[in-house]
Amino acid sequence: MKRLAAFVAIAAVALSVLPVARAADTSIIGTWRITDAQAAPWVAEQSQPALTTAGKRMIGTEVTFAPGSVKSKFKAWDCKSKVLYTANSIEVDALFQGNLPEPNPAAAAARLGFPKGKDVAGVDVRCLKALYTFHFRDPNTTMINLDRVIYTLKRQ
Repeated sequence: MKRLAAFVAIAAVALSVLPVARAADTSIIGTWRITDAQAAPWVAEQSQPALTTAGKRMIGTEVTFAPGSVKSKFKAWDCKSKVLYTANSIEVDALFQGNLPEPNPAAAAARLGFPKGKDVAGVDVRCLKALYTFHFRDPNTTMINLDRVIYTLKRQ
């Protein structure tokens, strides 16, 4: 009985530490800048140049994620209150709402710079009228699909 109690206590401590460590790895709080934009790989080839051109107009746009708010000149991401952040971890083939092209979405993810063979950490940002999922390529680089354009944001 003592062994079971000790095991349960150790397991509880170990499990309580995991979400904190995971959240620290995927913190989006702070100022980020859009540094790249490209048409999503699932978009038809004839549409890619126009989407990339439109997305490149956003390069240089800053986004500041703060507890409870998001501030940006990009109106869709300018959420003044009641913003909720939820850390997540997504399998590579489910990135960008599962839209990476078949037959090998993991290869498409690798071409975008995501690590091979690992689930990808991310953060869901819920504004009053929208939910945005940011996927972390590394702790200082995150990517998001918006209107068939994949934007890369770098921590400032």
